[in-house]
Amino acid sequence: MNSWLIIGVLALYIALLFICAFYGEKHASRLSTRGRMFLFSLTLGVYCSSWTFYGATGAAVREGIIFLPIYLGPLIFVGVGYDIWRRLGRVRQHHAISSIADFVAARYGKSGALASLVTILAVIAIIPYLALQLRAIALSAAVVLQQGTGLEGTTNGVLFLTGILAILAMIFGTRQIANTEQHGGLMLAVAFESFVKLFALLCVALFFVFEAPGNLTQISSDVADTFKEVQLFGVPETFWVQTVLAALAIICLPRQFHVAVVELRDEKHIRGARRWFATYLILTTLAIIPIASWALHAAPHFLAIPDVAVLSLPLSYNQDWLTLLAFLGGFSASTGMLLVSSVALSIMLSNDLIMPALWRSGILSRHDRRLPMVLKFTRRVCILAVMLLGFLFFHFFNDIDQLSVFGLLAFSAVAQFSPALIGGLYWRGGSKQGVYAGLLSGFFLWAYTLLLPTVLRSLPLEYSHFAQQFLTLGPLGIHWLRPEALLGFESFAALTHGVVWSLGLNIVLYIWVSRIFRPSIAEQIQAESFFYYETKPLPTHTTSSDISYLNHDVARLKVGDLITLAKRITGEGPTTHAFRQFCTQNNVILNENSSANGMWWRFTEQYLAGTIGSASARTLLTTAMVNNGLALGQVANILDQASQWQRFNQNLIMTMIDHMTQGVSVVDENMCLVAWNNQYLKLFDYPKDIVYVGCPISDLIRYNAERGECGPGSVEEHVRKRMHWMQVGSAHEFERIRKDGRVIQMRGNPIEGGGFVTTFADITAFRENEALLEGRVQDRTRQLANALTEQQSARELADRANMSKSRFIAAASHDLLQPMHAARLFSTALEQSVQSDEDRKTLQQLDRALYGAESMLSALLDIARLEGGTIQPKRQSYPLHDLLSDLELQFKSIAAQRGIRLSVHDAQFWIDTDPQWIRRIIQNFVSNALRYTAKGKVIVGVLRSASQPQHIRIGVWDTGPGIAEQQRIKLFQEFERCGHTSPWGEQGLGLGLAIVQRMTSLLNYPVQVYSEYGKGSCFMIEVPIVEPPKVVSMPAQAIPLKSKAYKILCLDNDETILEGMSTLLSKWGYQVFKATEPEQALALIQQENIQVWLVDQHLNNQKMGLDFILQNRQAQVPVALITADSDQELPQQLKELNIVLLRKPLKPASLRAWLSGLKISSTSD
Repeated sequence: MNSWLIIGVLALYIALLFICAFYGEKHASRLSTRGRMFLFSLTLGVYCSSWTFYGATGAAVREGIIFLPIYLGPLIFVGVGYDIWRRLGRVRQHHAISSIADFVAARYGKSGALASLVTILAVIAIIPYLALQLRAIALSAAVVLQQGTGLEGTTNGVLFLTGILAILAMIFGTRQIANTEQHGGLMLAVAFESFVKLFALLCVALFFVFEAPGNLTQISSDVADTFKEVQLFGVPETFWVQTVLAALAIICLPRQFHVAVVELRDEKHIRGARRWFATYLILTTLAIIPIASWALHAAPHFLAIPDVAVLSLPLSYNQDWLTLLAFLGGFSASTGMLLVSSVALSIMLSNDLIMPALWRSGILSRHDRRLPMVLKFTRRVCILAVMLLGFLFFHFFNDIDQLSVFGLLAFSAVAQFSPALIGGLYWRGGSKQGVYAGLLSGFFLWAYTLLLPTVLRSLPLEYSHFAQQFLTLGPLGIHWLRPEALLGFESFAALTHGVVWSLGLNIVLYIWVSRIFRPSIAEQIQAESFFYYETKPLPTHTTSSDISYLNHDVARLKVGDLITLAKRITGEGPTTHAFRQFCTQNNVILNENSSANGMWWRFTEQYLAGTIGSASARTLLTTAMVNNGLALGQVANILDQASQWQRFNQNLIMTMIDHMTQGVSVVDENMCLVAWNNQYLKLFDYPKDIVYVGCPISDLIRYNAERGECGPGSVEEHVRKRMHWMQVGSAHEFERIRKDGRVIQMRGNPIEGGGFVTTFADITAFRENEALLEGRVQDRTRQLANALTEQQSARELADRANMSKSRFIAAASHDLLQPMHAARLFSTALEQSVQSDEDRKTLQQLDRALYGAESMLSALLDIARLEGGTIQPKRQSYPLHDLLSDLELQFKSIAAQRGIRLSVHDAQFWIDTDPQWIRRIIQNFVSNALRYTAKGKVIVGVLRSASQPQHIRIGVWDTGPGIAEQQRIKLFQEFERCGHTSPWGEQGLGLGLAIVQRMTSLLNYPVQVYSEYGKGSCFMIEVPIVEPPKVVSMPAQAIPLKSKAYKILCLDNDETILEGMSTLLSKWGYQVFKATEPEQALALIQQENIQVWLVDQHLNNQKMGLDFILQNRQAQVPVALITADSDQELPQQLKELNIVLLRKPLKPASLRAWLSGLKISSTSD
């Protein structure tokens, strides 16, 4: 079919959707009651997404009757779930519920955190469902455009259509911001799409039925055969599980909750929708049967994938008009779901995640005039983000052929909301903690048992072995943790297994945890408003009966009810006395049967406020008097429970205080004793009659001072000083040694609102043990110091006796590079502080000179180590691809700056080599080629060896000046440059090829040089290839900083290096702490919040920086070891310990890059 025709029809159809939405915005409210009911019923048809339009046919072809649950579930809910639907509608109208997250949060104590959790889980659950719709669009487009059943060339089209739908949803889903969150225009467009997809499906089915006389007989025969199979073998194993999931999806899917509950304008619409929506589902089911019958007998070239049978049927008969109509029907099924889901999720994201975050952070005030504009903007961004997430999921998992896989994933995920949703309507005992436990455990098991196997089976082929091993053997070979057979339950189908585990554990934990953590008072009060609508319909705001009903309910409240309520809190005697006294003062007769007016309400509130606080008194009385769903008896029961808990908590606190080993005394704002415990009396041995409630604390202080317990000095001075501390609210802590030798520790802290609390602890035994331990520590320290001295002397003697060439080279590298290291640090720091260009240029020349000296020293030391045999290659299997890709990334910018075309030809070989050595060899070849090539190109490539079958040759070709024959003999000698000058001003040391010659000799790699003077050169080495390893270990991830690294510890025995490092890091904005000894560093670590360590390997007295790190390293603190050692084992050892190795002479750019990386990690943490 012509692609331009399809594009034109789609453009007209989308324009028609815009027209419907515009019309609905203006005229939807003018529809009659019957018209609104019919419109509401059609909008419920958004349930029939592309899964029901395409996927149901594919399921019927593959497994027969298994297509039926997706329609049977909603029919069962419509038949028996009327009460759930009715309650949801009434609660939504009263509480202005805008989403399923809003409902759950409002039911369980208006918890914002719970709403955020439900929102996040809903987004995770619906993304696969959005991807299903996009895949259906791509699949249908590929079939209609006769591209087979693949998705080639359709991804860009899907992305474009996703953008168009996002614009439509952003325009009409956020056009008006209201507390009802109802969108008449968008719902009219969705209703039109529901009609289009049903009409298209019926047309395709009726065409096949009447196209040939034998088709009806074929359909009847197929239906009879299917039911015979059901009678013989029963329904498929997942039939009833899918039915339950489909029934729960009617209220648990965010889009269905939005359409069925949020968009419900009148309770009468539910009764009409039960008939019309059921009819819609039955017609859809009947239309699937003929199409599935055709698909069962269709030739393979007409039907490659059963899911597209709706399109393939008219195509097989060359009915272009019917094919176009079927395509529009499938497009409507997908777009309707995408529109409503994106709007529903955007409401949840903006209301429950983004806006609360803006308010908490102070970026936006709740009374800000820009609030409506910001809310619209956030919702539109959320719509776009949701659409984009769906497209990305479609793009990365486009190899899943069955649309039902996506649908069942989404249905089983949103079913996790059902315990909290339905339990919140029927069980008062459900608590917020139970919802948390059920939701988190259910979604975790859903992700592990259903989502994870789907993702693993969608991985590329190279990961298929890992995925299969994980699914069949379990993680780490733990057999009972297999995702599709937890604890050895292997008899269930994968879907049944995952749903039973996730939903079952969800329900069990919801009930069990709710019974352990009972709902709080606020939750109970909030919950009662949900159960109030069990018998009473919600009065609408447009009727006059609203006010009369409320007035009647308030008039029902008697003075005797208020007295009963107050007695629950303060008791019968005080309450009766207070109410009689009020009547006497106001010349009012106490009549318990009279109506409670505002005067009685205010008095009761003031009376209760003295006991439970003004806020609680107002809340309880408002709850009792206003018609919000709580009867007075229920309020009294709540108060009883709260009072019992209050008394229990008081008794518990007093018992705990009495059993404390410390003495406790509490004084009020008048400095009078109000509370104490038995240990307080025992410590000071007070007489019985001196301590009582209301006793001035000054009398007790004076009593202790007169006995000499406060030390030398005037008694009144002691009293004045201690009274002054408590009156000004100064926290204090001191120790007192009594006459009997006991040591008493006193800690005093002020109480908010006035008063003071003091604790007294007998620490005599602690101080005695402390003195004893200090003596032992000193003795042990002395012994250890002597032992260490002897050990150090023995070590020095052994080191001097066993001095070797390797030790000399290591010491030489450290001593030679140490001053260079310090000089480069100072030059870099100085370069950042100078202002004039001339000074900066001079410093840059100095830095280049230092770099050249460093390079020469490093090269000479490398040659010495290679010749002395102190380093040997570490051969291992290494992918050549990693080497070539790194080389291209390293040198392409340099080549581009010089106008040289660098061409690296990749190869997928694994070679037997030392990765560091081979990288250095090829880097030397490439850098020489770029240094001496003025124009042309440099090529890095791989050739198979002609002489040895298991070898390849890695070569570097250039178009440089070439090398004369007489110069090639001296090519690999030290300080030999072959007489050429670099056109780019670079001057090599003449040591690179000498190092290459020694490395290749140790690796046993032949080196060939081909050159033609004036045309170019080629350097080539021959290396052996090996089989790639079967399992590649994943690299360990560095732990990111949790805070910005502003404090850095520098430990080095060289004061010059410390000064240079301090100067450099300070200019970069870091706070530097210097230490020349490990003891100084340890003291700094204990005193300061050190966040990064820079430690030199060689310290004074033969101490090693690595030993200091291993002994004192704190958790998750980034550490770098700076050294010039050539120890081959050191890099691997540091890698295993997650320690960064920085070589001397230290390059400031490398140090800054590492530190900047830590900042980036900490910011993203």
